[in-house]
Amino acid sequence: MIVALGLLLVLLMGQAHAAGKPPTANNSSFDPAIMKIEESNFLGQRLGPGTEFRDETGKRFALSDVLGKPVILVLSYFDCDGSCPAVNQSLANALAEVRRFKLGRDYRVLTVSFDRADTDQTATNFVSKMRNLPADFRDGWRFAVLGDPSPQAPETFAKVVGFQFFWSRIDKMFVHPNVAVFLTPEGRVARYIYGTRMDAKTVELALIDADWGRISESATSAFDMITGACYSYNYSEGRYQPNYALFAGVGSLLLGLSLMGLGVFAYRRKLARRTVDAL
Repeated sequence: MIVALGLLLVLLMGQAHAAGKPPTANNSSFDPAIMKIEESNFLGQRLGPGTEFRDETGKRFALSDVLGKPVILVLSYFDCDGSCPAVNQSLANALAEVRRFKLGRDYRVLTVSFDRADTDQTATNFVSKMRNLPADFRDGWRFAVLGDPSPQAPETFAKVVGFQFFWSRIDKMFVHPNVAVFLTPEGRVARYIYGTRMDAKTVELALIDADWGRISESATSAFDMITGACYSYNYSEGRYQPNYALFAGVGSLLLGLSLMGLGVFAYRRKLARRTVDAL
């Protein structure tokens, strides 16, 4: 009896791996820490430009092919019927409202599956379920699987940006953070924006952060520089907020200058009165 149960367990494990689930497929308890990315440990990390992918059309490409502009990286799995489609759809809705930058021309989006069972066909199915995806988005947004077929490839790739995931045997689903990772044109991590924070203004600010090197060197991007300086990223809340410290500093400076100007004006009036009285 024990031998039979053992054989059954081995068979079930083999089926899980055959389905393409990662080595963590036997985990069944939820670890809340997996949803938290220690951002300070990964900001500035660079993804390997030689990392290879295969997109929904079956075309192979390397990460270097989409770099040169900021890249919004979204880690998902294409068999998901919950948060992954929602996050990608939320991002698409936000990008449709972005006016400062144009997808394809100024930045790109790359949705990559971390499930080694996914293929270009499941990627195609995933894309087909997205609503109101403008045709011009397709020039700058790719849905892909990793080109490396090894079992550890998804975890190796995801760990570079601090992204963790595991297969919940009870829920029959992956547990993972819902986040968009903004990469610089060189492929370095610049910002994390979580799924519940997807709006046009937040995306624009994150793109400014990701492309700050070019913006700071461009005389025509003064507006973006001012916008970037007026907002700061709140790590504890995972969102942008007005840069209150900057406003307070500028306010104090203006108040000081005003008081100095008022003092000079009062002194000159007093001096003028003395001159008149002396005459």
